Amino acid sequence: MKKTLALALLTLVSVTLSGCGVVRSITCINKDKLNLFNWGEYIDPAILRGFEEEHNVCVTMSTFASNESAITKMKTQAFDLVIPSDYAIEQMVQEDLIQTLDWSKIENFNPNTDLAPGLVSILNALDFDLLDYGVPYFWGNVGILYNKDVVSQSELEAQEWDIFKSSSYEIAFYDSARDGFMVALKSLGYSMNTSTQTELNEAENWLMDLANKNNVVFLTDEILDDMVSLTYDLALTYSGDAIYLMSEQEKLDFFVPSSGTNVWVDALVIPKNAKNVDLAYAFINYVLTAESATLNTEYVMYSSPRKDVYEAMISESSDFYEYRNAYNVVIHTNDEVFRYVPTTKAFISDAWARIRAL
Repeated sequence: MKKTLALALLTLVSVTLSGCGVVRSITCINKDKLNLFNWGEYIDPAILRGFEEEHNVCVTMSTFASNESAITKMKTQAFDLVIPSDYAIEQMVQEDLIQTLDWSKIENFNPNTDLAPGLVSILNALDFDLLDYGVPYFWGNVGILYNKDVVSQSELEAQEWDIFKSSSYEIAFYDSARDGFMVALKSLGYSMNTSTQTELNEAENWLMDLANKNNVVFLTDEILDDMVSLTYDLALTYSGDAIYLMSEQEKLDFFVPSSGTNVWVDALVIPKNAKNVDLAYAFINYVLTAESATLNTEYVMYSSPRKDVYEAMISESSDFYEYRNAYNVVIHTNDEVFRYVPTTKAFISDAWARIRAL
């Protein structure tokens, strides 16, 4: 869905888990193993090491690049824990891929009292109870990262998502069908969960026009390095990535259009075919301690589900205080959470292939 801090971080995670190959294979003999399925750079490696040492186990982490690829792989392989997004969890429930959570086994986190308030507002916007199946891991939204020396906030407020159609700027657009259609649909005044064909057709035409512009490029991981070096004036970016980039480049700022955006929550879920359920719950407990949650949010830079950690991050004493507008995610009037709408999902996938073929 998002999660692209840098290829270097992905390499670091891979090195940590590989543990020098043969040596690690030997040290893992006769130890319980947790099979984690995660976005590529979505956890502090120190948490994995700490969990292994505390429980005398080994963690094997496989990675996925999209919710869709994760779901496909879950149908043929067994994982103990997966960290998908809201709409993917909804699909997993419908396809009977994940277990109902036993909250009595989660000792240090109470969803009735410990959730960050902004996260509560997102969960309340869903028509299904995500907490029945998932433990919130990170959450955020999507907006526009921009060079303050080139683009004014007043212009962003006037044009909102339509600023991506401007010929005056060099623009990087995130290469994601779901996020691309969110931008187009919100710009047109429609729900990003629409199943109305005429609205979807209008959104495809909006994106076709965008793709034909010479000043627009479609990128994924490259956006991070390019925006630090100010290669582009504007970029479609996730809130956590925006915080990372603003911390690296003082000329950057983050704007979320009032016409609406995607707010999301990723959560830890246990597949039906998990082989080590007890260890999965042990890991959930470990990663949700205040200490681990603090390490994780400082590393990944997305908003923590823990109320105490979240509030500490936006306090004046925190290094995150400067970026609190990006970290402090709430769901506003025109914002939405993606839902699992099979017909819409199929159309968007096919349409994106047509758009990217231009």
